[in-house]
Amino acid sequence: MAQTERKRLIVFDVDGVILRGFWLSQITARLGITKSFALGVLIILYEARIMEVTSLMRYAYRLLRGVPREWLLRMTNQSDLVRGAQETIQFLRKQGHIIVLISSGIPDFVVSRLAKIVGAQFAYGLHLKTKGTLLTGHISVLGSRGQTKVDFVKQLITIQQLGDYELVAVANDRNNIPLLKYSHLPVGFRPDRVARRYVQYVVTTPDLRALLPFIASPSVSVYIPRRLGQELLRQLLHASAVLIPFLWLSDSSWHLPILTVIASGSLLFFFSELFRSYGIRIPLISKVVRAAGRETEIGSFVLSPLYFAVGVAFPLVLFSILLPFTLIAASCVIAFLVGDAFSTIAGLLFGRHKWRINPQKTIEGTLTGFSLAFLVLLFFLSPISALLCAFLAGVIELLPIPYLDDNLSVSLGTTIVFVILQLSGFYIFL
Repeated sequence: MAQTERKRLIVFDVDGVILRGFWLSQITARLGITKSFALGVLIILYEARIMEVTSLMRYAYRLLRGVPREWLLRMTNQSDLVRGAQETIQFLRKQGHIIVLISSGIPDFVVSRLAKIVGAQFAYGLHLKTKGTLLTGHISVLGSRGQTKVDFVKQLITIQQLGDYELVAVANDRNNIPLLKYSHLPVGFRPDRVARRYVQYVVTTPDLRALLPFIASPSVSVYIPRRLGQELLRQLLHASAVLIPFLWLSDSSWHLPILTVIASGSLLFFFSELFRSYGIRIPLISKVVRAAGRETEIGSFVLSPLYFAVGVAFPLVLFSILLPFTLIAASCVIAFLVGDAFSTIAGLLFGRHKWRINPQKTIEGTLTGFSLAFLVLLFFLSPISALLCAFLAGVIELLPIPYLDDNLSVSLGTTIVFVILQLSGFYIFL
């Protein structure tokens, strides 16, 4: 971490760094489904590398033709800031640093309003053509691939005589690569895979205060408060699904209804997230995602519930319907649902000691999840079977398995191991 006392010119990208999500998506969502859908198509073409960012902006702002400037400012006042944004910028200003908000996709008057809200000294954004107080849908000047941001910073340094300041750039996507390459200290705040290659430090915590140890001068340590209520709701929803394997074991007539509900719910959630990525919110589902989703997920397509559905349904289908291991499959799903949920809750509430193998997990949380899973499994397993099942689920949940969501790895891994043991003659499930 940097320890220099040198004053810094710190440039923050706006979308995804100062504002949660994509500003244009939030604005078009308030203009109706048609315009939200049109913007969604443009974003898909851009993400697929079919359309350049310059073309995306030109077509996107045509959707705002006739919109009053003041309406955009009012909507901006209601936009969600990234957690800790104001506190971070105010702290940096107190240290004597100069803060700049910069965007190649948000109007200059909107970026100026955001700068006033968070306390930044300078702002740069798109210059839109207007007719009176209404937008014409056209952009006055639009550079390519983020180069205009570099040009603005160079001009700012010259005019304000900031040549002695160290330039820090904080961004999250590939449109900022020229700015990141030009800066002395490039920092990625939850960066995409392309931008990650051009930064010196990467921050994945969805709180802007996590940047301070890297960009403050002198560097500081910060405490990032956890959102306990959000995680508790998430894990209680997680644990409530334990009813599924209980019903599955009780009567085979439940199998088809259970799979129908899981498939229908997954499909509904998928389309809800698809619409949300376009800025369209499905009232109940979007509210639950916002309440229970982690902040690392909210700004992107949330996949965890889909992994969770597969982690519950797939062992039951494969090892109960297609293969004769109903008790094993249901037991392993129960161990996963109870153990994973309550290990997380216990870790948040009173976890103090981290595992060396996986510092994201606590010893207290793992022991709590294991114990509760064991007690629940005693309802229909022998003590030794319940103990082994809960133990293996806890071990797999603890392992830091890369590129595999634990909603998939715990239930599937536990089931596969015990099916192999059963086929090998080790009759553990009695």
